[in-house]
Amino acid sequence: GWTGDPFSFVDEYNWNCSRDIEPNKGWGDKGDVYYMQLVDNIRKFKGMNKPDPISAAKTININKIDDWSNVKPDYMSYKGNTLHRDAKGRGKCYYINDTGRNDIVEAKVARDKKNLYFYVRTADKLTSAYDKNWMMLFIDIDRDKSTGWNGYDFIVNRVSPKDGKVLIEKNYSGKWMWNEVAESPFVVKDNVLVFSIPRNVLNVEKSKLNFEFKWNDNMQDEGNIMDFYVDGDTAPGGRFNYVYIE
Repeated sequence: GWTGDPFSFVDEYNWNCSRDIEPNKGWGDKGDVYYMQLVDNIRKFKGMNKPDPISAAKTININKIDDWSNVKPDYMSYKGNTLHRDAKGRGKCYYINDTGRNDIVEAKVARDKKNLYFYVRTADKLTSAYDKNWMMLFIDIDRDKSTGWNGYDFIVNRVSPKDGKVLIEKNYSGKWMWNEVAESPFVVKDNVLVFSIPRNVLNVEKSKLNFEFKWNDNMQDEGNIMDFYVDGDTAPGGRFNYVYIE
């Protein structure tokens, strides 16, 4: 009930209503199950715009950022997700979180017969590529949540780059366990990161592409998918993914 505070969230007046509109920490990696159900049902009720079509196949020179100017779609993310937190909460709770670092605002994917190309842009200049858990890319190449870590079959940049190349790892066991399978040159220009991944590394040499992906910077609790809601920045937020369909 109302406690006399001038501002209240009436939709959160009891446990059942609260759990439906915001993830809760007490349920571990299932803490967002009702929130995801809510989002799914709202989308079914309200509908959604048809996804933008992908642009034609194109070979990208990773040293030329202008090569990306006509690549579609633009996968956008909210700006301002990296603001540091230092504020009093309810009762005796006090919230401090200073893990926000690189504010991810846009991503793109391109393809040709041999490679997939990945582009990500941040609001400000990127920090050092050798920072821990810097600009990690998660790929669910088969869109099967029963394979990989929470569906993610590959990860890039979990381990810092070596000799000017990002490391590409493949999941095994379905847990937070990864094996290096390839490396690839990368380019950073101010607030843009670009690299390519050979199609044969992802086992999609001749397949029509239909995969999900997300970017994350500065994960703190490795192996806990709920960290996507809390620390650093994730695009798209939380458990959501971008989808690329050829």
